[in-house]
Amino acid sequence: MTAAASYEPARAQTLCICSGYKPSGSFRIQQVDDTIVSAAKKALVGSSEGILSEDRFAMMKTSVLQPAGGFTLESIKALPAPREVFEFGLTLEIMVHAQCEQFFMRSFVNLNKFDGVRALHTQLSTMEFLEAYFENRKDASLSPFPFSQSNVPGYGARNFANMAGFLGAMAGNAIASSIPGGLCDGRSSVQDATAERVFFRFNRIPAGVTYRQVEAIAEKAKQDLGFQYFASTVNFQSQGQSQVGLAVSRTLNELHSPEGRSKCLTMPPGAPPPIDDPVHIGSMYDSVFYNNYGRHNPRISATVTDFCWDWTGCDARFSPICVACSIQGRLFFQMSAAAPAWAAVKQHFEVLGQPVESSVRPFLSEGESK
Repeated sequence: MTAAASYEPARAQTLCICSGYKPSGSFRIQQVDDTIVSAAKKALVGSSEGILSEDRFAMMKTSVLQPAGGFTLESIKALPAPREVFEFGLTLEIMVHAQCEQFFMRSFVNLNKFDGVRALHTQLSTMEFLEAYFENRKDASLSPFPFSQSNVPGYGARNFANMAGFLGAMAGNAIASSIPGGLCDGRSSVQDATAERVFFRFNRIPAGVTYRQVEAIAEKAKQDLGFQYFASTVNFQSQGQSQVGLAVSRTLNELHSPEGRSKCLTMPPGAPPPIDDPVHIGSMYDSVFYNNYGRHNPRISATVTDFCWDWTGCDARFSPICVACSIQGRLFFQMSAAAPAWAAVKQHFEVLGQPVESSVRPFLSEGESK
C-alpha cells in the first residue's frame, strides 16, 4: 500500500465516519484475512468511477483488544487512528473483536480529498463485497454511488449572488466568533466561556418516524434557537471527483428537489474551511448546519446497527450540527451543539427515543497513531 508522495493530512478538515454491522447466516468477520481485504479494496477502486485509487485509499482489518461487553461504536471511534491516516486521504478499518459476532467500520476522511458520503458508501460497499465473496457470488456488482451530477443542475450567476449575499450578511460575525464559548445559541454573541459541546446520537428511532418528521423537529429547534438559516450539504459526483456544495435556505423543504437545491446553492463545490477557522465559525453563526446523508440501500443481508458522523475537533463555538441518514430503511439522527443550545431544544427530540451520549473526537495528531 503506497501513498501519494505529495499527500498532506488535514488537521481541522477530517471526518470520522463509523458504522456497525450484525452479520446474518454463517458469515463470520473473523474469517476475513489480508488477502480478502486486498481483494475488497481492488473491487472498491474498480467500482468508484475514478474517485478512489490505490495511492489515495487505505483499507485494513483491525483486531480490537478490550472487554467484549465494551465493544461499541463509541469505543472504537475513540481508539487511536492508524498510521495510514497521515498518508492517505481516505482510510477504512474493519474493526473486529475475537469474541463478538458484530463488528464496525471506521473511516477517517480528509475533506480536501473526499467527502463523508463517499466514506459511508465505501463502508457499505465493503459489506456488499464481503458477503458476495463468502457466498461465492463472483459476478456480484457493488451498488453505485447514491448521488450524481443530476443532484445539482449547476452553479451559475444566481449562486454567486447567493454567496455574496450570505457572506456579506455574516461578515460582521467573524471577529466576534473568537469569543470563547460565544456564538452558540443564536440570541447573544456572548455565552458562558466554560460552555461545552455536547453530542447525542439517536440510533433506536421508532420505526414509524419518517425523514420528514425528523426535518420538522430540526425546524423547531432552529426556530427556538433564533437562527434564520439552514446551511446544508449537497452531495454529487462529477468529473471523477466527489463534490460537495453548501446550500443556504430558510427551510429544509426548499431542498427537496434538484431545482430547489440549485436555487439555494450558495458555496460552490469544494472542500470546507477548517472547523476551527474563526471566519468559518462566524459565517455559520446564524445557521443550523444540517447534513442530509440521504437514503442508502446496500444489497446485503447483514443488519446495519449503528452510524456516526463526527467532524474531529469541533468545539462549542461552531453552529449546531444535525446529521440525518437512512440505511436499510432505518433512520439515524444526531445533533451536536453547545450545551446551552442543546438544553434549550432537547425536548423536541424525545420522539426519537433514548439517545446515545457521544463526544466529539479530538483533532488527529501524529502522537496518537498506532
